[in-house]
Amino acid sequence: MASGHGHGAGFAPEGAPIERITHPKLSLYFGTYFALLGLLVVTVILYFIDLSKMWNWVGWNIVIALIVATVKAVLVVLNFMNVKGGTRLIWLWAALGFIWVFLMGIIFLDYQFRPDSTAWQWQGLTDRK
Repeated sequence: MASGHGHGAGFAPEGAPIERITHPKLSLYFGTYFALLGLLVVTVILYFIDLSKMWNWVGWNIVIALIVATVKAVLVVLNFMNVKGGTRLIWLWAALGFIWVFLMGIIFLDYQFRPDSTAWQWQGLTDRK
């Protein structure tokens, strides 16, 4: 059995490589926290400013808000969920989670924008004699 402590200690066959998880320093957590607070301030400021009056397109607020939300989600996943220092399997599961959310979004958008059709509805009984 492999000796040592930490993740996977004692569970790998003799001589097999063991992936070690690196634990981040406390300064990374504080940096991430303050970055999230700054992005929160940006989100609140975006709520009160109408960017469509500055630039001639209505969708600027939602585009920038989604970019800020994506950056916040990446910061949380990488740093607070310790994916950045994780094994390849952890990266795989994190990626599969985002792929699942993307596919569910595509399915819901397909359902949302599908044209109304009465072909599938029950039309009642016909007279048969």
